[in-house]
Amino acid sequence: MTETIKSLLLQFLVFPFGSFAFYYCLFSLRAPFPTFVFGTTEALVASIIAGFLTWLALNKWHGIRHIGSELTVAGRIKFEDGKKAVISGRVKAKGPLLEAPCSGIQCVAYRYKASHRHTTKRRDQGRLETRSQWLADYRGCAMAPSVVRGAMKSVSILAEPDCIKYPEGGGYDTEIQGSNAKDRLLRYLEKADFGEEVNDRLEGRNAKTKESRLGPGHFHVDTCAENPDTISNTHKLREMVITEGDTVVISGIYYADKNGIGPGPNSTLEPLQITMGGDAAHQSKKAGYQKSMKISFSLAALTCIIYFVVFVYLQG
Repeated sequence: MTETIKSLLLQFLVFPFGSFAFYYCLFSLRAPFPTFVFGTTEALVASIIAGFLTWLALNKWHGIRHIGSELTVAGRIKFEDGKKAVISGRVKAKGPLLEAPCSGIQCVAYRYKASHRHTTKRRDQGRLETRSQWLADYRGCAMAPSVVRGAMKSVSILAEPDCIKYPEGGGYDTEIQGSNAKDRLLRYLEKADFGEEVNDRLEGRNAKTKESRLGPGHFHVDTCAENPDTISNTHKLREMVITEGDTVVISGIYYADKNGIGPGPNSTLEPLQITMGGDAAHQSKKAGYQKSMKISFSLAALTCIIYFVVFVYLQG
């Protein structure tokens, strides 16, 4: 957890303030050196731009170090109880597979969301304004007991619905189209008993959640808005699945008694993370970070050159 806190401090405090302070001092230099003239508009604007670009570059550098650290940990043969562990390998179910509610794909884990386009109208200073947005009516996730088989070892996935961070963001969610998908989701929802108690929130609306936890890495969670729209052809369905045989990287805390990797005691700071694609995805992400870092540093340097040419050399 200490490493996570240090990481957050670097990204949100040290990097931005350090970058800005460095560039502001640089742009405020005036002859005879070392004289600083603070408060000039040009120096302030240039330092904000260059400092921001440098902060972006340093965050990418931090991401490169994090990925390199995970790849190093993944190469270790032995795991230590209660310590961070990373494994790269293929997913294997320990029992019956699940059926994804929208696509019908046989899988070890899924998440889904059904949304409708909601339009509201209001008058603002005599003009009628129309606002349209997607609102979720249903969402859910599930996972069956499964393991990740690496080259030298296998471990269980000890995921929980409220602390799993898989995969990062919604970029892995695919839009599922066609009437068959909607019919399949309707049959799935008809079997779900959400009950009468309003016990949750769904994108700002009251909602009802039915949750079943059968053990670490084995759960079903379904959430329904209090007054959902009936699933129709105008709904947008999005779904993410992890199928048996998919290559993944799992990072989290190792628990020797269960021979599995799960979230830490503070699941917000130490979540269980699943990255699709295994080592190749990590290497690709690392290469993208390296390219972004070079571009950001180059633009920061260009800002310096423009500033000194325009406001120091030409006006000096």
